[in-house]
Amino acid sequence: MKILTFSALAFAGVVLVGAVAWAEDLAWTDSELGLAGSVFDTPDPTSFDFNSTDPEKANSTFPTAFDGAPPAIPHSIEDSASITLKSNKCLKCHDDQDLWDKEKDADDPSAMPESHYIDLRREPGAVGRKVIGSRYFCMQCHVPQAEVKLLVDNDF
Repeated sequence: MKILTFSALAFAGVVLVGAVAWAEDLAWTDSELGLAGSVFDTPDPTSFDFNSTDPEKANSTFPTAFDGAPPAIPHSIEDSASITLKSNKCLKCHDDQDLWDKEKDADDPSAMPESHYIDLRREPGAVGRKVIGSRYFCMQCHVPQAEVKLLVDNDF
């Protein structure tokens, strides 16, 4: 019985060594798998200009990628991008519920929609006066718009 067990283990070892050697011949390179090449491989990435840099002159946004997508920010966020628990400069212009019932003038900032004031966890039917915490960090959903080449075609 010991000889049969030893023979089976020896055979399994030979098969395992052979499988490993065979698999090494089948190894693919990172580029063959599509893993090589990223923005980090380029020492000087292509820069781009925002569609508009002055919030006072930013009166048009690009169409969204799909229906229901968050709109892009039509102005530079260079001076207001650091949103902290105590400071969110976006709210200075966009936290105005009085603009909801008015027709938007080209000079007016876009008001945050009603959905940003509804706490879906605690009071799903009530519109509050303050922006809900989960909507406070604008850059989770909104990005500055820029004319850039798509990395992947979009068929939405």
